[in-house]
Amino acid sequence: MGELEITIAAPFIHMRSSALSQMKLVFYYTQDKRWMGLDDAKKLITIGLTAGILTKDEHGEFVLAESLREEKVPLGFRPTDEIFSAPLPEKKDVLDVLLAEVSAKSGVETKALVSEMSEIRAHFDNLIGDYAAIVLLAKKYGVDVAPHRAELLSHIESM
Repeated sequence: MGELEITIAAPFIHMRSSALSQMKLVFYYTQDKRWMGLDDAKKLITIGLTAGILTKDEHGEFVLAESLREEKVPLGFRPTDEIFSAPLPEKKDVLDVLLAEVSAKSGVETKALVSEMSEIRAHFDNLIGDYAAIVLLAKKYGVDVAPHRAELLSHIESM
């Protein structure tokens, strides 16, 4: 886990919470730990969203990525300004992530799954998009879509 991930995960770990409001995150970074100013705290939250480390739930609160929830913050940790200039980790689209999960669980190649998604869309006269089709495909193969629910809903609602 890099410095950026530790910095973003710290409030969730220290407060033992799975979801925090923007106000609580900003307060943690600016007042509780005094790691940065208000503008930098807001910028850090934006970086977290862009990098896929943070997501928003249906209540508008920020949720930490599942893989970082059990991490530990080193004693005496203090982030440097490098977290604002470091290249962002590439965020994978939820469609690609779910395709990989379905492929791993079912043993079916990704290409075959993509064509199966096309068949699902055609069954609904192409009135549904790829994100809705991947949900149906995941359900067919028994893959849980709950961890990706907020991101899927944001894509489906924007269509």
